[in-house]
Amino acid sequence: MRPQPFALLIAALVAATPASAAGRSGGILPGASAKDPLNIDAGKLDYFEKEQKLIYSGSVIVTQGPTTLKASRLVIFLEGKGGGEPAATNNDRVKHIDADGPVTLVSKDQIGTGDRGSYDKAENKVYLTGNVTLTQGENIVKGEKLVYDVGTGLATVQGGASQGGRVRSTFTPKSQ
Repeated sequence: MRPQPFALLIAALVAATPASAAGRSGGILPGASAKDPLNIDAGKLDYFEKEQKLIYSGSVIVTQGPTTLKASRLVIFLEGKGGGEPAATNNDRVKHIDADGPVTLVSKDQIGTGDRGSYDKAENKVYLTGNVTLTQGENIVKGEKLVYDVGTGLATVQGGASQGGRVRSTFTPKSQ
C-alpha cells in the first residue's frame, strides 16, 4: 500500500531537523541544537513530492532554539524519498535551504540581514548575500556576502561592488 502524500508531508516536516550526522550537534540555524524543534510559520506551503521540495511563502518565520529566520519565501530541498519511512528513523533529510528576501537572521544578540540566504548541509554553512549587514549591539559590519560555518562558529564577511569591494565596520566602545 502506497502512503498518502499528506502522510509523507507530515513525516518530512517532522523529520526536517537534522540529527547529529558526522559528529555535528547543531541544528539548521546558527546557535540551534539538533534537539531543538524546527517551527515554520508561513502564509502558504506547497509540497512537491517528486522533487522532494517544500516551498513556504508569505511572511515566512522559522524558529529553532534561540534563532529566528524571516524571509518572504523559503525553499527546503530534502534528501531521498520519504517512502513511508517512520519519521523517527528519517530525521536527517534537509539537504539545502534557500531563502528569498529580504532575509533577517536573529541569533542571540546578533542580527544578520541580506537580500538572499541559504543553508547547505554538506558544507554545514549559512550564507547571506546582497546588501549584508551584521549587527551586534551598536557594532555594525556591512558587505556583500556573509558565510557562517555552523560547526566552527566562524563568520566571514566579503565586500562587493556596492561597497567598492570593501567591508565596512563600525565598532562603538561601551559607555563607562
